[in-house]
Order: sequence, then structure tokens, then C-alpha cells
Amino acid sequence: MTHSETQPRRFCRGHRYSFRRVSTTVAVTVALVGVFSVDYTAATAYAAIPAYAQAMNDGAPLTAAHRGDPVAAPENTVPAIVAGINGGADIVEFDLQLTSDGHAVLMHDDMVDRTTDGAGPISEFTLDGIRQLDAGSWFGPAWHGTPVPTAREALEPFIDVPTTALVEFKGTWHEEDVAPVVAVIDELGIGDRTVVSSFEARTMIALQRAAPHLQRALTMRVLPASPFGLVAAYDASVVVTSMRSIDLSPRMVSQLQQAGVTVIVYTLNTPTLWQKARQAGVDVIVTDDPRGMNHWADWLSS
Repeated sequence: MTHSETQPRRFCRGHRYSFRRVSTTVAVTVALVGVFSVDYTAATAYAAIPAYAQAMNDGAPLTAAHRGDPVAAPENTVPAIVAGINGGADIVEFDLQLTSDGHAVLMHDDMVDRTTDGAGPISEFTLDGIRQLDAGSWFGPAWHGTPVPTAREALEPFIDVPTTALVEFKGTWHEEDVAPVVAVIDELGIGDRTVVSSFEARTMIALQRAAPHLQRALTMRVLPASPFGLVAAYDASVVVTSMRSIDLSPRMVSQLQQAGVTVIVYTLNTPTLWQKARQAGVDVIVTDDPRGMNHWADWLSS
């Protein structure tokens, strides 16, 4: 994206905005103040992932690296998260699961088989047991011995960087399960750049109760005809959904944004789909190829 000179595309603190970005930012801020008055959650949401993000990034949605950067390193590992951050993703997403003794570790699947050298449900492993697994060799010999990370290990790379962490809590979590993860986020001082999400209603309620100060993302494969009741119920500032859901209700994107809600679509991996999402007006695209998407976005603005 160039105006008079080439500038970084990412929306982050300390960024030098063009006049168009600044004026758009002011307009969106005024709109959000009007909609939410002094509501803390809405103000925080704007600070980390703003609605109308395309308008502030030269017409390109923000890039969210899916499970870290799974092209560069084994998914849901610290190397993948670091690769996503260093590769220029605006947002890095990862998944949390609970071990049998109640510790939060990174893994997408309920079973450990696909991404480790172990077998069986993650819910049957203690933290010590899960830490003995090799989470890298399946990806390549150079990654042999890569451990399954804890939530703390996954969150520490976000210290002192502008990248936002999008943390998905898989399955059902209770308030007491969520609390230790929230404590780590607060201890590391990254709450203003962390969004928590889940597909599970009970987990969303636990997140709302245990972490009212964190931004929450309502995550659904297909949104209802009117998602605003759910958005209000969970006090969500972000909606994460599929491209199919947007195809079914194209006006939903602008309606959510007008209410100050950021719209994220998952998981799109080709320029054709990135362009389709861009034309739909979404704020953020989750992708398995974050570097490729950034190159595409830079090409759009060149």
C-alpha cells in the first residue's frame, strides 16, 4: 500500500497513518462512542481489532494467522506463533484444550494423534504426559522434539509486539478452568491485545464471567438471521464466522460493523477467496498462509 511512500500495512500502535486512515479512524471512533457511550468492552475492542479495518488498511482486511503460521512451522506450537508474529500477521490465532489435570495446552483436535507421536484423547493426558509428546516430527525432521506448549508459553511471544492474540477455547470450560489463563494474560500485560473465543455457549459464559475485561468473539459456523441478541448476551465485540455464513446473509457484515462489531471470516487460503471476503467487506481473514495473504494485500495496494 503506497500513497506517497511505501508503508507497513498492519494496524498497530505507533503506526504512521495516511490522512485517509486518520480521518477514517476518527470517524469510526466517533461512531463507536455514539453507539456504546462509555462501554469499556467496546472501547477495548476498537483498540485491538477495529470494525471497518479495511478502511484503515488501504482496502485490505487484516491478516490472522491460523494456529500460528502452519506453513512455516508445526501448527499450535511456539515456533508457529513466533513465525506468525515475525511474518507480519496482524493477529495470530491458536487453540487451547484442557488436560486431564486441568492445564491449558495448545492443540486443535480432541485427539493427539494427528499432530503428535502419541495417541488418544487429550483429555486423558496429564500435563506431564502431554509434555512428553513430540509435536513437531510430523511436520518435518527439523522440528523433532518440539513440545506441546502451555498457554503461558504461547502467550509470552505477544509481549511488546503489536500483534493481537486470538485465543480459541476448545470444548467446554468452566469459570475455574478459564481463570488461570486469564491470570497469565493479565500478568503478561497483553489484555488489550487479546481476544478470547469459543464455539461453545457454556465456555463463552465462563469467559464472560472470568474475564469481563477481555474482548470476546462470538464464533459460529453459520450466524442466525439476526445475531445481535447473541452478541449482546455474550457482550461480544467480535464475530467470527465462515464465508458460507456471509454468502447466506451478505448484508450482515455491514450491519454488524455499524453496531461497532468486528467481523472475522475463516479459514481462507487462496487469492480468489481473499478477494471474495474483501468484496464482502470483512475486517479480518483467518488463513493458513498469512505470508501469502500479506503479499497479496501488498500487491493490491501497489
